[in-house]
Amino acid sequence: MDPEQSPTEPTASPDLLDDAFLALRERDRRLVLYFLLEHETASLSELADVVTAWSHADDSRVIEPRCRNQWYLQLRQVHIPKLVDADIVTHDEETGRVSLASCPEPIRELAARACAAEAGP
Repeated sequence: MDPEQSPTEPTASPDLLDDAFLALRERDRRLVLYFLLEHETASLSELADVVTAWSHADDSRVIEPRCRNQWYLQLRQVHIPKLVDADIVTHDEETGRVSLASCPEPIRELAARACAAEAGP
């Protein structure tokens, strides 16, 4: 525990941290979280566009719609459910909206640091 941290500051349980680390080990899920840290909420379609673009940022080729559709399905069927299970995001199946959950500050800090590290200097 950080000696500077006050005992009244909210902390995350070890189980919650384990779940967060497991959920965020996949870059695709981290990309979703990075976007939501900045925008709080997005449609699944928007997230598919963002993750597709960010995943192919170093690729000079045109991204085909088929590729974007694959990302959409991966997000919908795999990545978003894992983030929901880890209590990092919420997903309203009716509207298709994905929002940042009210996860503890240490989880948000973990994601922010990972984003900074992956973005580079």
